[in-house]
Parts: sequence; structure tokens; C-alpha cells
Amino acid sequence: MTHDADDLRRHFTPTQIVMKRHLPQRLTSRRGAILTMELVLVLPLFLLLLFSIVEFSMLASARQRVSDAARTGVRKICLANASEESVRSEVVRALGPALAQNITIYVTRPDRQGQIANVRIAVPMNNATPNLLWIAGFNVNQRYLVADVPMVREHDTVSVGHHDSEQL
Repeated sequence: MTHDADDLRRHFTPTQIVMKRHLPQRLTSRRGAILTMELVLVLPLFLLLLFSIVEFSMLASARQRVSDAARTGVRKICLANASEESVRSEVVRALGPALAQNITIYVTRPDRQGQIANVRIAVPMNNATPNLLWIAGFNVNQRYLVADVPMVREHDTVSVGHHDSEQL
């Protein structure tokens, strides 16, 4: 939409006409500077929020897998009276290759019914997530995800798949 000179003189004073002609160019450069400054201030906060969501989601998922692996191991001890080595291999299989690197597994096997079996797993957090938040002060180096699952052994021997009452 264009305005002719008479139309501009009718609605604006000469000073306003001069300002109107130069205003959009000055505002455009200022608007670009303001948007750049907003980006400089907001982008680090946005990236920190995004990285924290990603890292804590990965840690929560890994924590669940570690807990499930410990439950699997202690269940194998209590139901099948498995050896410590078979429990360790079952835990490693449940964790998967990425989480199972440099883990520590403690197995307490009960001798008889009524005693407590325990599986404790310590997995380095570096296995679960990249260290995205080190710049904000949250460092996963030298930290561990730990699951400690006790269970009471209720039977001396149980044959899986058979319903013999003599074995219970």
C-alpha cells in the first residue's frame, strides 16, 4: 500500500513524515539485535533443560533394568537353587552388553529354606548415559546405579515344570 505526498501531509506533520520514512530501517536492525540477544540468553538454558531430560530419562531406564536384573538373579537362586556363576550370567544377560561392562555383582546364596538370598548389582552410570550435564555440575563419573534385592528362600528344591508334592 503506497501513500502519495498529499495523503501523508494531511495526516502527519513534516517531522512525523521524516520519522515514518526512517523508522522501519532503524527498527529492523534493532529487532535483529534484540532477537540475537534473546537467543544468546535463552539457548543455553534450553540446551541445559534438553540435556537434563535426556540424561535423567536414560538413567531412569537403566535403573529399572538394573533392578529387574537383580530380581531375576535372586528369583533364580530362590526357585532353582542355582549356582553363583549361573546367577551372574543370568544377570549379565538381563542387563545387556552396554550396561554389563565393569559391573560388580554380589550374590548371597542361602543354605536352606527360610534364609535370605540377596543379589546386589552396582553398574557404573557411564554405562547408562553420556556425561551431558558435567558443565552444570552433575557428573556421572565415579557414580553407580545400585540395586539390592533380598528374597526369602521358601523351598529347599523346586522342580520347574513338575507338580510333584514330594519335592516341595
